[in-house]
Amino acid sequence: MFDMKGNNPRLHRFAVFVALFAVIAIVLGAIVTSLERPIASNPAQESAAAAATFEFWHHMAGGVVVVLMLGLAIGLRSQLGWIGLVAGILDGLLGAKAITNALPELSAILHAFLAQIFFGCIVTAAVVTSESWKRGPDPINDTWRPSLRSLSAAVPAIILLQTTLGAAYRYRALGVLWHILNAMLVLLLILCVAIFLIRQFPQHPALRPAALTLAVITSIQVMLGFTTFMMLILFPETSLAVVITSVLHVTTGALTFAAGLALSVLMRYNVHRPGAPALV
Repeated sequence: MFDMKGNNPRLHRFAVFVALFAVIAIVLGAIVTSLERPIASNPAQESAAAAATFEFWHHMAGGVVVVLMLGLAIGLRSQLGWIGLVAGILDGLLGAKAITNALPELSAILHAFLAQIFFGCIVTAAVVTSESWKRGPDPINDTWRPSLRSLSAAVPAIILLQTTLGAAYRYRALGVLWHILNAMLVLLLILCVAIFLIRQFPQHPALRPAALTLAVITSIQVMLGFTTFMMLILFPETSLAVVITSVLHVTTGALTFAAGLALSVLMRYNVHRPGAPALV
């Protein structure tokens, strides 16, 4: 899936551009969610009007990202691009009013879930088209228990679960306790994996910076989660303070998953079982 051939700096720059545009769409979507905030008992008319405006631009930005993803998929010529494109199309369909009005909770949770997959595929495309990827892996034998390749699968999986639990809480499908408890597991797993990689392979050109980036983003995300929870206690749910912290929390959550997926891909690229071929 990730065995990219040749060197195409333009494709890498295009993937980075698509990822940045996707962040804009995510921010706009987070603003819509925060202004509408279904957990609010009586949202103000001003918030509803603002939400409608941002929703329009969110749909526009999302549509542009899907079109850009089509070009990226054609350039990648691999399963990764087509998986991302399908996730983006399905995500856009779930965001349509006809579906959200019919199945508000389920469609919103699936919309958040597929948005993570979509964004993760775009960021992964940027990783596998980078110059460092083209130079080939810096092999590490997987002799640890639990294996690093197993942990590489666990990291993005538990982050994806966390973002889905967050969406379920925002739409009253689950209580906040599940989101908080899983946040502790996410933080513990990521810090253990990141610290291990940083300490054991301090000179590794790919794993160390990726692990450090994930640890920093995750720490910020946990801090924003606590801040958002406190803001919801202290201020009205559609107040500016709550909206700002909620938007930052949702956006950083997407960045956390993307960083976790990027680290996972790099681990599978560089960490090999003894005697196994150096392929993802």
